[in-house]
Amino acid sequence: MAVAGAMTTAYRLSMRSLDKPHVDKTTYPSDRCTPPAVAVNLLRNWTADSQPVIVQGSDMAQFWALWGGVN
Repeated sequence: MAVAGAMTTAYRLSMRSLDKPHVDKTTYPSDRCTPPAVAVNLLRNWTADSQPVIVQGSDMAQFWALWGGVN
């Protein structure tokens, strides 16, 4: 699928295990993506009722840095 307009490559993150997010590639509106720090917080507080978090592809390096740095 081509990326056009306000759409961007993004990643859908959810917790299927206790230690590392499950990641699926997607295309999503860039203005609706979750900032990396917010995404880390949401995933660290994951519950059975939580919805997947969408992070913009260009923010994934920062997400992983924050994920690894948060205890």
